[in-house]
Amino acid sequence: MGNGRKHPKYENITASWGGMRVREEFAERIDAWLKAFPTCEHSFLLELLSEFYYYSEEQIAKKVVELYNLFEKEFTGDINEVVFTKIIKEQGIAFSDILFTTFWLKNNISNAENNILGLLEAGQIPKELVIVDDYSGTGKSFIKTVNKMLQTNGEVKNSQVYFLTLHITERALKMIREYEKELGIPIKVFYLDCTEEVFKTDYIYNKIEAEYKKRDYIKICERQEVKENYILGYEDVESLITFYYNTPNNTLGLFWQNLGEFVALFPRRERKRTSLSRMQREAQNRKRRDQEVVIYGIPETKLKIMLLYCLGQEKGISVEDFKQKFGLNSDQAYNALKTMLDEGYVYNRNGCFFPDVKLRSRIFMSRIKKGQERFKEKKEEIKEFSKQTKYIPQKF
Repeated sequence: MGNGRKHPKYENITASWGGMRVREEFAERIDAWLKAFPTCEHSFLLELLSEFYYYSEEQIAKKVVELYNLFEKEFTGDINEVVFTKIIKEQGIAFSDILFTTFWLKNNISNAENNILGLLEAGQIPKELVIVDDYSGTGKSFIKTVNKMLQTNGEVKNSQVYFLTLHITERALKMIREYEKELGIPIKVFYLDCTEEVFKTDYIYNKIEAEYKKRDYIKICERQEVKENYILGYEDVESLITFYYNTPNNTLGLFWQNLGEFVALFPRRERKRTSLSRMQREAQNRKRRDQEVVIYGIPETKLKIMLLYCLGQEKGISVEDFKQKFGLNSDQAYNALKTMLDEGYVYNRNGCFFPDVKLRSRIFMSRIKKGQERFKEKKEEIKEFSKQTKYIPQKF
């Protein structure tokens, strides 16, 4: 005999999402959502739902402890040397802040820092730096966060950086690994769940199935007028993931966009434009305008400006061009170029100088174009090199 418990509809899908309250809630929500589609499509949609990762409040409370334990088990240093922080957001509050707050509360962490940039600006560099996030779809938010830290204080390059996230995609992992190699900063990634694109061959479906399932899914989206750039999720990440507080835009758009009169199954919370958001945006734009172009790890301003100019010369720069652009005499030009050569920032080929890998790995590409536009303004800031320089022969 059975135990007499009533099983909510779709429990075979929602059992992994949470307890009885979550299952009963979604029994109603799924029924209401399916009414937006003809009956012949229900089976396919439920099939996709069975692959969904839904992180309820109850689940997250448990998983943040599991994630911390995973990190602590592998960490061999002094835990008191670790500073835990979150993904940096340009303006306002991110929904992932909810995860970070839960993380340090549930794990009784006293060395959590909300304002990591303030700490870095004050010259305080954590020996062990842990960045915590709920989900990484492309890896870009994590990379932007590390870039922002390096921009604030280049000495972060000497920190051991860790990335802790509940859920990550293979695409994000690959991007972070490439970034780690390019930057030369060691990064250790800890996660609980890792997924591929839904319709990737031999992930959920074999090659033939993946092709026609993807085609059928896109047809449904087009009929439901899902925005084209979100049909497969932002940047075509094709995730099936949502949190009780929000849905990442990398998730298949059919599940989080409203469909005519039908409310989305996993609504995505969009920020509303308010007077505060306007003030935050203007303050951020003003801050960007006031910032110097950053090539981290090179403290001398005049050298940064010269290197920035070199980066913009695809065909290389000759000694004569260099002299003319910066108003230098021969000794000064040779002295500057030799410094760049000796430090490995440029290389010489057929009498012209080109940026080397070391220089490219130390620059924030998102700010290069603007910096090169400001080159002429900054050129006048370069003071003359000391006239007591030794003569350096033209042939390096």
